[in-house]
Formats: sequence, C-alpha cells, structure tokens
Amino acid sequence: MNTFFALMAEYGTAQIPVQKCAALFGLSARKAEEYARRQELPVPAFRVGSQKSPWLVDAQKLAEHLDAAKKQAQTDWERMRA
Repeated sequence: MNTFFALMAEYGTAQIPVQKCAALFGLSARKAEEYARRQELPVPAFRVGSQKSPWLVDAQKLAEHLDAAKKQAQTDWERMRA
C-alpha cells in the first residue's frame, strides 16, 4: 500500500485537517496550527472559505513528504551499516 492511500484510509479525505495529522510532524494540534498560520510546516497548509475554517494539508503533499523522510532515513541507515 502506498503512503497516499494509507493516509486516505486513515483520515478518510484528501484534505487532512492539520489538527488531526499534527503528530506526524511531532507537534501538538495547537502548535501545528501556529506553524500552519506561519507556513512553517514542511508541507503547504491552506484554508478553504473563511478565516475560521480549519487549516488543511493535501494528502498527496503529506505523502510525498513522508516518503522523502523515509527514503532519507533508509539512506542514513544503510550508510551507518556499511
């Protein structure tokens, strides 16, 4: 199963509320919203509608970020084991 579909299965939507996926960034929901407001998350965050709308991240962008982090960790691990 690829990462995008795993995220879709877990969150049930392609536009994931930042509060729900904050732990993937190692942040609390509140801190993740602060980062989203300042565009400091490692993926773009956006709102749809008013300023009271929740901050969202695109599942595809989040999947790409997670895959890149996983690939980097694999590379580092292989380098340390060589």
